[in-house]
Amino acid sequence: MAQITFDRFDLGIDLRKGASVSDANRLREMKNAYVTTGLATRKRPGLTLVQNLEPGTKGLFAAFGKLHTFYSQGTIAHANTLFQANRVTFSGDSRAVIDVPYVDVFNGYLYAAVQYDGGITEHHYLDGSPTTHIADTNCPDSAGVVKAASKLFAVAGDTVRYSKTGDPRDWSAANDAGFLPTGLNSRGDRAANALGLYQGNLVVLSKDGAQVWQADPDPAAMRLLDIVENVGTSFPRSVASVAGDLYFLSDYGFRSITTLQLTSNLADVDVGSPIDSLVRPLTLAGGISPKAFYFYGTGQYICAMGAEIFVYSISRTAKIAAWSRYELPGTVDAFAELGQTLYIRSGDQVYKLDPEVNADQGQAFEVVLQLPYMDLKTPGQLKRLYGADVVIEGRCEFSVGFDVRDATAFTDPVSLRGNTRPAGMVPVECCGTEFSLKFRNFDDKPFRLDSVTLYYDVLGPM
Repeated sequence: MAQITFDRFDLGIDLRKGASVSDANRLREMKNAYVTTGLATRKRPGLTLVQNLEPGTKGLFAAFGKLHTFYSQGTIAHANTLFQANRVTFSGDSRAVIDVPYVDVFNGYLYAAVQYDGGITEHHYLDGSPTTHIADTNCPDSAGVVKAASKLFAVAGDTVRYSKTGDPRDWSAANDAGFLPTGLNSRGDRAANALGLYQGNLVVLSKDGAQVWQADPDPAAMRLLDIVENVGTSFPRSVASVAGDLYFLSDYGFRSITTLQLTSNLADVDVGSPIDSLVRPLTLAGGISPKAFYFYGTGQYICAMGAEIFVYSISRTAKIAAWSRYELPGTVDAFAELGQTLYIRSGDQVYKLDPEVNADQGQAFEVVLQLPYMDLKTPGQLKRLYGADVVIEGRCEFSVGFDVRDATAFTDPVSLRGNTRPAGMVPVECCGTEFSLKFRNFDDKPFRLDSVTLYYDVLGPM
């Protein structure tokens, strides 16, 4: 009787090849789980409700030991002292805040791009002045903003405007504030959509291109460093600096900008190509507002599209670069990391991603892991599978797919608990030329898959 063991799942979801020709460490599905630095797969942390906030605020940003929210009408004070409500009154008529696409700390105070009812965006600086709104008419009041070189930069059509050094209220100072002619240097779509930072330089992303500019307190020292063609983004809130690279969601999937080591030139890297077939339908559907965040606590790039989150787990030490996906019970409106804890806002509810719990506010969620169809190193040979040994933490249902042409051709699920090796082989009998392994966990307990060993006989050519 032959045997084979699978114990590396370091590449996560990869749908670039067909189900019957993918490598064993590339999964067809990794739902509500992620790859650990030990190359196992673990159930994601559950959600614990932190606070049901008073109605009327939007956004979530961590600063000064607090989680900050924003509102424009009336007076709101959060009962939970972990939260701080900040008033950002609309400069014209009375309008409610509907979103807060950008917040950062500048000179010890919050600077925010706030979107109001009707789709109008304004910039506000909460420095204790009677009026928070930036009154300078050269301030673009756009959602695409980034802080660099003691200035604030903001997209403004086919240019990028920047503030006076050290003064975010002044966007008109001679020889200090000004703009970058990004549209003039564009080789495709001229409009700037998003801004990011890469190795201290400013990255300006249009729909189909990216420009890298040297950011400096002295406008005379600013210059165009490089142009990366045929990659860009329409989603300004998908941009995040990740482990020295810049990640974002393009119209075709997740991409990054990095330096080619041999030539020192910048280029786009299709880091998201393993899940392009999952992501592209969402970008084409329209009406989505992807929101990305780099969670330093786990080294993961996280991008939410509604209630679905795509997670890229990265570890250069463990050589991990793996995609997985989470399904949450509600739409994600904002992320914030405070004290090594990731907080998620959904409506007026704020949750934390809690590694100590394995359910979403007491409700169990489904974990699904599925390996591709594997020929067990004997292609074209009919094989009889007798059973398996599975090393897991927790409980799961285990089944085997035996016909890649029929998505329903799986053996009846077998319930497993813990390490099955001491108790003998788990009987799972079927015949086929290639087999797919599926694991399903649906309880409020921890779950981790470490390895699986198959026992089989090769019967001969078909």
